[in-house]
Amino acid sequence: HISTAILYRRLAIYIRKKGFYMLSISPNFTGMLSSINRTHNTNPVTKNTNQVSFRGKTDGTDEQDIFVRKATADTLSEQEKKEYAKKLEQVGYEAFSQKQYTSCIESLKKALAINPDSARAWHAKGSAEKELGQYEESIADYTKAFELRPDSANSVGLRGLSKAKWAQEIEREDFEYSRELYSSAISDYDKSIELNPNNPDIYDYKANALMNTNKYREAIDALEGSIILNEDILAKNPDNTGVKIKLANAHHKKGKCLYTLAPSPYSPLNTEARDEFTQALEYTPGSANTYYERAKVNKRIDTEQAKADIEKAIELASDRPRYWEFYGNMLIMSDNEADRDMGFECIATALKLRSEQN
Repeated sequence: HISTAILYRRLAIYIRKKGFYMLSISPNFTGMLSSINRTHNTNPVTKNTNQVSFRGKTDGTDEQDIFVRKATADTLSEQEKKEYAKKLEQVGYEAFSQKQYTSCIESLKKALAINPDSARAWHAKGSAEKELGQYEESIADYTKAFELRPDSANSVGLRGLSKAKWAQEIEREDFEYSRELYSSAISDYDKSIELNPNNPDIYDYKANALMNTNKYREAIDALEGSIILNEDILAKNPDNTGVKIKLANAHHKKGKCLYTLAPSPYSPLNTEARDEFTQALEYTPGSANTYYERAKVNKRIDTEQAKADIEKAIELASDRPRYWEFYGNMLIMSDNEADRDMGFECIATALKLRSEQN
């Protein structure tokens, strides 16, 4: 029998001859790879001690890391296979962080073939598939992750998000199935909230699904949950721009729900909707779309303010035809001839912009 040290030395020489020495693989990897590093102190694989190297795209192609493409676990012991699977997972996670989703999936597939009990790997693979629009595969992988970790609010919540994205994608060609997916997504969000009631993003996802199924009152409840949680986060870190944007979006969507639910121009829901848009603008004062939505509400209750809002929206985003069209339709109803002329000019501008953009 040949000793283990001799086997590792021969294997190291073979790897060097094949050109694998150019990899930057952490020497913290135990088992076979660490033995190779100890055998050849001059091997460049020892230079990078902090992270797994992932090259990702090379010369415009989505080329997977050579470690993923060439290495094999066929001849490893059970312990070495576990370590090898961990290394493949690390490569996959780094690929995901670099938005190399295809390579992430390939690496995690190999890792899961060795160790199918890694909930984190199933979750990450599902997330990469979601980013690529592979929703059916993503849902299956999040389901597997949730089966392994039934306390994972994140896995079940993101499974709901994959269902909702798939529903939105197929809505036109298969409306009925899209409704089923939205309903299932809402159930997933509810389960996620049950497991972790402190994640504002899940409330927001739930609100989106409810709005897409015309359940505006329920959506308002979900948005209020998002607003309360994000306000708590902002109170602890008042300069958090990301949270401010989330709050603005939540107030904006709540305003749209209230506007839609208003039974008439005289309903107090219009005033509530206007207040929500005003609150949104306090967080994102440069949002042209929020000024536009507030203009639509003010058209019911305050015409002059509606004009000011749509003028501000046009000032912020003059390339959006619907803003010009809305303003034009307002002006052509005026008793003032100059306003009517300006209104027709606005509509002409809207038509020109649409033609250019199409």
